[in-house]
Amino acid sequence: MFSLAMRSVRHRPGRFGATLLASFLGAAIIMAFNSLHDTAGAPGVDDVSSETLGLAAGVVGGYGTLLVFFAVASTLTVNVRQRDEEIALLRSAGATPAQIRWMVVGEAAAVAVVAALLAVGPAVLGGQALLTGFQDSGQVAKDVDHVFGPVAVAAGFGVTVPASMGAAFLAVRRATRAAAGTA
Repeated sequence: MFSLAMRSVRHRPGRFGATLLASFLGAAIIMAFNSLHDTAGAPGVDDVSSETLGLAAGVVGGYGTLLVFFAVASTLTVNVRQRDEEIALLRSAGATPAQIRWMVVGEAAAVAVVAALLAVGPAVLGGQALLTGFQDSGQVAKDVDHVFGPVAVAAGFGVTVPASMGAAFLAVRRATRAAAGTA
């Protein structure tokens, strides 16, 4: 089923473009703001700068996580709804709901991993821009250097991939139930 999922992604790039874009933008935002956690925890950062960076990263990063989940969920729901005929055909050919779920969740995971990988570069630049904005407004000391580290990367992948998989699971669950009802 995973190979079928990868063929489906390859043969329908337009359908997955919106999911890729939503995941990419979400991962970039999450990683950019969570890089402020890495920066706040770096050696030599004063307490005031550390608190400002940690607070901004926590608040915006938390809301960003919710926004990413809902953006990805809505794009995946539309994607799955557009595939009603394909799902019904797979069901009539003998595919089980679990196999169809695995196919769609596998597609979503693959797209999310690619999106998160592509988002690393823009997230580094975004995190640097955020730090510069805090420094220009006097909220963070000028001598603080931007750090893009494990917190940013873990948050980007740790939110984007599971959110995509969870959203795909929920969307395909509805679709397979509807297909079973029409069969």
